[in-house]
Amino acid sequence: MNLPAIYQASGALPQVFPESASSYRYSEDQITVRTLFAMLRRRREAFFLTLAISVLVALLWTTALPRTYSSAADVVMITAPKQVLPHDPEESGVPPLVRSEDVETQIQLITSRQMAAQVLEATGLLRDRDFAEDVAAPRSALDNLLASMGFGRSTRLPVLSPAVLREQSITYLLKHLNVARIGDSFNLRISFTDSDAARTASVANAFAKLYTTDDARELARNNATAAQVLKSRVDELRRVANDAFAAVQSYRIRNGLLSSAATSLTEQEISTYNQQIAQARAEAARDTAALSSARRQLHSGGANDVGQGVNSSVVTSLRSERAQLVIRERDLSQRYFDSNPDLVTVRQQVADIDRQIAAEVSRSIRALESTADTSAQRLSSLLASRSGTRSQLSADNSALVSLADLEKRAEATQALYQSYLQRYNAVVAGTGSEQPTARLVSSANVPLLPISPSLPMNLALGLVLGVLAGAMLAVLSELSYRGLTTLDDVENRLGVRALGFIPAHRSVEPHGGTPLDTVREHANGAFSESLRNVIVSVRQTGTRSGKVIAITSALPGEGKSTIASCLARSLAMANERVVVVDCDVIRAQLSKQFGLNQGEPGLYEALHSESRDIAHYPDPESPLRIIPITRAFPKGERLTEQGRLHRVVARLREEFDVIVLDCPPILPIAESREIVSRTDSVVLVVHWRKTMDRVVKAAVRQLPARAIKGLGIVLNKVDMKKQARFGGSDISSFYKDYRGYYS
Repeated sequence: MNLPAIYQASGALPQVFPESASSYRYSEDQITVRTLFAMLRRRREAFFLTLAISVLVALLWTTALPRTYSSAADVVMITAPKQVLPHDPEESGVPPLVRSEDVETQIQLITSRQMAAQVLEATGLLRDRDFAEDVAAPRSALDNLLASMGFGRSTRLPVLSPAVLREQSITYLLKHLNVARIGDSFNLRISFTDSDAARTASVANAFAKLYTTDDARELARNNATAAQVLKSRVDELRRVANDAFAAVQSYRIRNGLLSSAATSLTEQEISTYNQQIAQARAEAARDTAALSSARRQLHSGGANDVGQGVNSSVVTSLRSERAQLVIRERDLSQRYFDSNPDLVTVRQQVADIDRQIAAEVSRSIRALESTADTSAQRLSSLLASRSGTRSQLSADNSALVSLADLEKRAEATQALYQSYLQRYNAVVAGTGSEQPTARLVSSANVPLLPISPSLPMNLALGLVLGVLAGAMLAVLSELSYRGLTTLDDVENRLGVRALGFIPAHRSVEPHGGTPLDTVREHANGAFSESLRNVIVSVRQTGTRSGKVIAITSALPGEGKSTIASCLARSLAMANERVVVVDCDVIRAQLSKQFGLNQGEPGLYEALHSESRDIAHYPDPESPLRIIPITRAFPKGERLTEQGRLHRVVARLREEFDVIVLDCPPILPIAESREIVSRTDSVVLVVHWRKTMDRVVKAAVRQLPARAIKGLGIVLNKVDMKKQARFGGSDISSFYKDYRGYYS
């Protein structure tokens, strides 16, 4: 038989299911941090119980362990490093502190075997029987447990020679000793750890006291060596400094640089010359220009056209007199002939005046020539004087370079000499009065509380282990949960395509009083968009036209009638011709939602009528048409008898674009399988986190192969505020990220 692939003869169940429900596990990509936190919240009782048990065990274990004590003494390094060479005098007023390398050196000194041997002698630990036992045979973990219960050691003590015991005692002290620098300061903390509280304080104080007194003796030896070395160096630097100072004075005398201001005076003189030269150049240029202009005017137009002559009062007077004679000449020439004695006399007078003007202009030009020559000579003299001064300045500058070098050498030698002299005087003054470079800040006290075992640390460890164990128990418990939470659960567990989700309308914003009101009032809201998402998924996956859509569920109370009405209204508001048919003859929940169960002609009449006209009623809030169940069907009568429902659907196909059938639940009503087998798509509504996957599997098993091809599952009543906690990868898990888009 040519059956669909899901009913191949590979087993009794359709292949849409996993081979074994018990073998299901979450895939790796489902276990996210968000999923884990959601699991912990859902299994918090088991988590906190495991955590409490772990903390209690840590507390009991801490009380059973033996005690270990630690005591510490603090010493501070207060002097400069032991160096013969002096420091930079420009540093801060306090003596320069030791470097980090010196601090590490002091730590190595304290932890040396020589220092440990001195501590053994000072404290008399070699005569302490308990200490000798601890050195000869260190306590094991079993010994610590026996001691906490009041028993003795588990092993016999070996017999050691005094030399071996001494070496092992030194090793024991160094093993339990710790010297550390406190932060970036020069404080050293000397701590000792042991099972005897009094012993810890005694050993720590012994190390601290020996270190401070030993350092003072070492300082005295260093001072003596420094004084001897510095004395010879100071004598040598004194001679070098005196020679350098004498060389500077000799050079000054040879080059005439007796005054430090000589060069500055020469520079000022050059500056004055520059100013005078600039002024002389301007005057020479002005006189030369005036002379040239006068010559050109004389050459081109005669003496009367020379403008420079106007500056002469004589020329001005002659020109004024000439102007009057010219006027008289014009007047006489108009009345008399040229032979007129008066006219001749006037013309002779004009000619005499012209000769006088020419003579005066010539004298003015000679004066301009003299002035121009004088200006040129003055400029030449100033240039020559400046050149001589520059030569002197160059020689002085060359001499100053060498003088500056000699002075710097003398100053450096003098500064070095002063530095060594100060250091030598300080060393000599301090000889015989040496103080330790380290002093005891605080002595070690006998500890009252042990450092081990640490109750806070053990409790923290128990807390961490409890959290891990509780989390593991919560995760394992959650993994055994069989409810459907995300669309991934639907497809992974059931092998059926998940069409989408329908949120609980009050868990999204905005929303109305009922789901139907939410579709009408908020057509662009999250609730309406989820309905459109289901519609798109149905049409994209339908093997046929997708015109007839059956809405059903596995059990009653999963919200299939609400989804059918909301889905149909959403399609109708999108300008599609939609009719929704209430096929649930037992409850007729869809008819009650629209208030159409009052005895009007409905589905019963449509099934028993031969007319092609089927009574359907409008939705007051949308273009949706409804075929309700308005009267009770006789007992035992079925919708699909004699193909009645199928004929009704066929007639509706001709009139409407989409027919939505609100079918009864599959498990309690056998007729549902026959109804959905003749539809294009089947939407199986599953209550979110309430309906178990085995219930859905039982319902899918009842469906014929024809219906399974167009089958899809919709999760209903999804709490969008909680869905993100479950770590799914479908769009409902990211509602918090895009919910503001609808506002």
